[in-house]
Amino acid sequence: MQLCEFNVLMGNVTFLPLVSGLLQGAAQRNDRIRQQCEFLPFRFHVQPLEQVLKDMGPVDVAAFSVSMWNEQLSLNTARAIKEANPECIILFGGVQVPYDAQRYFDEHPYIDVTVRGEGEDTFTLLLERIIEGRGFDGVPGISWKEINGQVVREPLEAHPSRDLDEYPSPYLSGLYDQLMANNPHIEFQAIIETNRGCPYGCTFCNWGKGGLSEKYRFHSLERVQAEIRWFAENNIRYVFNADSNFGAHRRDSEIAQYLVDTKQEFGFPEKFRTCYGKNTDEKIFAIAQLFHAYELEKGITISPQSYNPETLSHIKRKNIKLETMGTLQRRFNEAEIPVYSELILGLPGETLESWRKGIEVMLCSGLKNQLFLYFCELYENTEMTHPDYIQRHQIRSIRLPVNEIHASVRNSALVSEYYDMVVSTATMPQADWERAVIFNWTTMLLHSMKAGFFWLAWMHDRFGVDYIAIIDALIAGEWPEAQQSWMQSVYISDCRAHLGRMLTGQGRGVEKPEYGEIYWEPEEVGFVQICQQTDRVYDELAAFTSWFLTQQGVAFDPEEMREAILYQKLRLPTLHPPAELNIAFDYNLPQYFDRITGNEPIAVARQPQTLIIEERLFDPDDLKTFMRKNVLWGRKSGANILQAQWRNDSGLELEKRAANA
Repeated sequence: MQLCEFNVLMGNVTFLPLVSGLLQGAAQRNDRIRQQCEFLPFRFHVQPLEQVLKDMGPVDVAAFSVSMWNEQLSLNTARAIKEANPECIILFGGVQVPYDAQRYFDEHPYIDVTVRGEGEDTFTLLLERIIEGRGFDGVPGISWKEINGQVVREPLEAHPSRDLDEYPSPYLSGLYDQLMANNPHIEFQAIIETNRGCPYGCTFCNWGKGGLSEKYRFHSLERVQAEIRWFAENNIRYVFNADSNFGAHRRDSEIAQYLVDTKQEFGFPEKFRTCYGKNTDEKIFAIAQLFHAYELEKGITISPQSYNPETLSHIKRKNIKLETMGTLQRRFNEAEIPVYSELILGLPGETLESWRKGIEVMLCSGLKNQLFLYFCELYENTEMTHPDYIQRHQIRSIRLPVNEIHASVRNSALVSEYYDMVVSTATMPQADWERAVIFNWTTMLLHSMKAGFFWLAWMHDRFGVDYIAIIDALIAGEWPEAQQSWMQSVYISDCRAHLGRMLTGQGRGVEKPEYGEIYWEPEEVGFVQICQQTDRVYDELAAFTSWFLTQQGVAFDPEEMREAILYQKLRLPTLHPPAELNIAFDYNLPQYFDRITGNEPIAVARQPQTLIIEERLFDPDDLKTFMRKNVLWGRKSGANILQAQWRNDSGLELEKRAANA
C-alpha cells in the first residue's frame, strides 16, 4: 500500500503529509487491515517523476491526495504504476478530483476509484473490500470503474464521525517518527486541524459547500493541546492551522493561550499561521494581540474580497460594515498589530470602476500594512466552476503553470502543474482586466511594499486627492520626462511585459536569480530596484508630484512637499544607507506620519523636528540576503521599512514606532 501526497518543497522545507497520516491511522484501526496490509514509507514531497518511480518500487494499491501543486505528478505516477502493473488498484482523492468524476475517468483511464469529500472512513472501507476481493458498490462517497469500463457513481454520501478524535492523530501515534528520522536534512512544517467545516457558501471556495462539510465538527481540546506539544517537542518551527474560521469559537482563545505557553516553555512552534474568522470581532482581536505579543503570527487578516454589492451577491458573501472595519483597522494600528487585507480580481459582477473604487475604500479605511490584490482562480468542485455559473457570468480563464510565489524555482526535470485563472467576465472584459492588473501591481508597490505609502497618505490627507487618481496618473506617464523615469521606463514596462508573458501561458512568478532561487511578485522586484536607486526614483517622484498637484489646481508648499518625499525615502531600507541617521525637518512631518493612521492624527505645521532612523546594514553585493530579510520575511511583518524615532527641537519628547507602517 503506497500513500502519495506530494507537497511543495521550498528549499529543504516541506510539510509533513497530514492527509496520508490521517488515512493510514484511520485504516490501521481495523485489525484485518493492520495484519494484511503493508504500508510503505510515505511519498511526501514533489520530485522528478523518474525519482519517484525509482524510490517507490512495485505496489498493489496506490492512493493519491491531489491538489493543484501535485495533480500532474500524481497522474503521471499513477499511469506509470498502472503500466508496470495493470493489476494495481489506483485510488484518487483530494480537492482536485471532481465529484462528478466521469470526465476524470475518461481523461485518465488508469484510475480505478475516486473519492469525494473526507476520506478516512471511505479509505478504510475500500481497503477492506480490496482485501476481501469484493466490488466497491455500496461504499459511500466514491465513483469507480467497472471491468467493462463503465463508470459508476455511488449515490450514497459518506457521513464522517461528528467526533474527530475517532480518527487517530498521525503525530501522536508515531506515524511520522521514522519519516523524520530518515530525512534529517529536511525541515518539516506541520498542519493542525482543531475543527472541520465552514458554514459559508462562497462560490469561489471549496471549503464549505464544495467540501461537503458545512457544519463544524471538533477535535477535543486535549487532542489539540497534545499535538501542539508534539510540535514543540519535535522542534517544528512553523505550524499551519487548517481551520476555516479560527477565532470564531470561544475555545479558540484557550488554544491560542496554549500555543503561547508552549512556545514560552519550548521555544517552539515559532510561528502559527491561521485563517481567521470571516468577520473579525473582539475574540479575534484579543487572539491577534496575544499572537503578536509573542511573535507567533505576522499579522491579522481582514479579507472582504470585494466591495461591490453585486459581486458579493454573486459570490454569496457578506462583509462587515465599512464603519466597523475602519474602527478595527485603527484599533489594530494603535496596538501596532500588522493587518493585511485581500481583494480578488475577476469575481463575477466586478467592473473596472467598482474594482478601483474598492481599492480606494480599502486605502481610505486606514489600512496601515498590507493590501494583497489576488487573481481569481477556479477550483474544482466550487460553484464557480459549474458550467451554468460559468455561462451565466461569461467567465473566461486561461491555464497557467504553477510556480508558487516564494517557493523554489521549479526544476525543469519536474512535472509541470497547472491552474486556471479568470481573465474576463460579463462585467469585466479582458482589456479592463489587464488595466486592473497593472493598477494592482503599481498599488502594491507603492502601498503594500511601502515604496510610496507615506507619500500617498500625505497627498490624500493634505489635498483630498483620491488614491486611485494619483496611481492612475503615475501609470499614464504624462508628466514631463515621464518616459525616461524609472516608473515608466522600467517598472510599468516590466509589468506590461510580464503580463504579456502570463497571457501566453507562462507562470505568474518572476524569476530573478540574483535575488534568490525562488519566485517573486512583480511589486517585490520593483521594491528592491527602488532600494538600489532611491535618489533617482524619489527625485522623479518629486517632479511628478509638483506636476500632478499643479494639474489638479492645488496650491502646495514646495518645501513641505520636499520634506514629505524625503521622509518617504528615508524610511526605505537601502543597500547604501545614508551617512546621517539624524535628519532635521522644518515641518512636524515625523510626528504627522506617526499619527496619520491612528486615532489621534495631527495637522502639518511648521515645527522643527528630528527624525532618527534605524541603521540597517547590508552588503551591497548580497541582494539575496537583502531580499530575504526585507521582502521574504519582512513584507507581512512590516520589516520592509526602517524603524524610526522622532523628537522635537527641545529633545524632551522621543517616540519610537514599530517597523511596520
